[in-house]
Amino acid sequence: MTTTTQKNTLKLYFFITYFVVLWLVSDSLAMTTIFQEGWLPFGFMVITFLLYGLYYLLPAIAITALVGFISKHIKPQSTKPAYIAAIMTASITTLLLYANAKIFSLYGMFFNGFILNLVMTPGGIESLGGSTASDVGYALFALGFLSLQLLILWLAHRYYTKHLRKPLSFKFLPVSAIVTTILVHMGFALDSYSTNQLNMVAESIPFYQTVSARGFFESLGFKTHRETKLKIKGKLQYPLNPLQINKPAKPYNIIWLTSESWRADTLDEKVMPNSWEFAKNAARFTRNYSTGNGTRMGVFGMFTGIPGNYWFPFLETRRGAAIIDVLQQQQYQISLYTSAKFSYPEFDKTIFAQVPSEQMHEGKAKTGWESDRDNVTDLLSFIDKRDPSRPFFTFMFFESPHARYYFPPESVIAKPYRDDINYATISKKKFKDDITPIKNRYINSVHHLDMQYGRIFNYLKEHQLLDNTIVILIGDHGEEFMEHGFWGHNSTFVDEQVRTPLVIYTPGMKPLVSNEMTSHMDVIPTIMPLLGVTNPSSDYATGYNLLAGEKRSHTYISDWDKVAYVDDEVKITQPVNGKSFVLMKASKGNDDALSNDERKAILAKKQPAMLQLVQDLSKFFKKKETKSVRP
Repeated sequence: MTTTTQKNTLKLYFFITYFVVLWLVSDSLAMTTIFQEGWLPFGFMVITFLLYGLYYLLPAIAITALVGFISKHIKPQSTKPAYIAAIMTASITTLLLYANAKIFSLYGMFFNGFILNLVMTPGGIESLGGSTASDVGYALFALGFLSLQLLILWLAHRYYTKHLRKPLSFKFLPVSAIVTTILVHMGFALDSYSTNQLNMVAESIPFYQTVSARGFFESLGFKTHRETKLKIKGKLQYPLNPLQINKPAKPYNIIWLTSESWRADTLDEKVMPNSWEFAKNAARFTRNYSTGNGTRMGVFGMFTGIPGNYWFPFLETRRGAAIIDVLQQQQYQISLYTSAKFSYPEFDKTIFAQVPSEQMHEGKAKTGWESDRDNVTDLLSFIDKRDPSRPFFTFMFFESPHARYYFPPESVIAKPYRDDINYATISKKKFKDDITPIKNRYINSVHHLDMQYGRIFNYLKEHQLLDNTIVILIGDHGEEFMEHGFWGHNSTFVDEQVRTPLVIYTPGMKPLVSNEMTSHMDVIPTIMPLLGVTNPSSDYATGYNLLAGEKRSHTYISDWDKVAYVDDEVKITQPVNGKSFVLMKASKGNDDALSNDERKAILAKKQPAMLQLVQDLSKFFKKKETKSVRP
């Protein structure tokens, strides 16, 4: 085979693959919705879509060209290295784009730092709860994409040698791509200084690179449209002042039970009869908001009492939660359990950083429900074998309600339910059509969670431990079942993803049912005074003491790179530290959409609240370099 034949075969091969790429990426584009926004957003989307399809292939093209160049000088007549490079790089590219489209379809996000952290951190992949069927599906898809690229190369070679036999010229393509790139990004920059009409479009293009020219337009005398972005930096100072403790004469034991993906509306007498009955003698908060739409920020907020954006400096400095310091100072016997991993999210390097590894126990069973059952057995054994002369603190993270939603046959209360959820083959449409049996699977898993809670409640009653033991029941976050177009969590701040049950039992308390807004950040300010901490809660939290009648008007919810301000009227979401180009988003407090005029009016009205947000997100930094900057 001649070098000319090889070059032209590869040109045709990548030309065909380009259309495969466009097909894969098109799944994330809401064509009809954007068309209704007007010709400018739609035209911008079409041009950018076609342009970025080429960008996605550039690494594969470059690697193939480099391999071809090297092999040409080593073995001039060999065509295999370049063909192999083309097939492998294009297969990987298309497979990643397919996975990216799947992630966006179900979770509303593209591959980002959060997903990279999930892949790279020990325990991250396991946290997805995959199955053998899913693993087989992934392997078959990978084989399928490889086979597709082999077929395309064979067709390209056959078509060129049989029908074309003349050089293919794309000499104008590089210049056209460069010019189009400049025009597209100038258009985005021009729009961003005025209406921000194209931000929604750019958000749907995978890995779109933004360009802002506000400074340039302002220098020409134009009045630009600006929205505040949060830039928060500084050295962590947590707590603000050393904790002052008057050790109680009879310190309370504490049992802290946290469940994965525990929706607020599942705590009822049908799905969770044991927990419902227990809550009748405790304080139950019906309108509780997590500090995150994922496990990381949700658990962090409940143990620290501060917003989730502090996770990153805590991780960087290996700072543990202040409540653990208090427990250790008072010689509590500590034993922690999880049916997931303490390494993912990195709780062993944040909230539990000061806890010795021998006091942290991870479930070893194959499924979440089995690990939950085994861990409860171990937890009760720990209490049995404790030193009765010293108080104890035990924490358990339950995994049963984590997708794929685990439960044994005796926990089935909702039918029909899906036998399995195959991540490799599921699609958004298929998920919508099958949402009832999938949600029934979740309900069965929550019922199993309640059965495990019941074992603990019965033990406490039988051993008369409720007279001196605080019990906390809480979820890390909620779980959406397509109520707003997505499944699971970690994607948006809708109520289904961020509201959880919260039950706090303290000995001798009067039962309470509160319909006021509460937050995970309120747990620590509620518990710390019971441990003898005399500091004002503002020294170590941004929450309120729920048992002292304190009320909140708003709360904050975080994910990997954004924070949401939430009150009765509105939810306002914005990026933190420039990790996302998406500007402020706003919806009604009940997640209904706002018109453009309503959005502008509510953002203007909530400016004081946004200033308070900046203060609270920077409160626990010693050297404040916090400022609102204009992009």
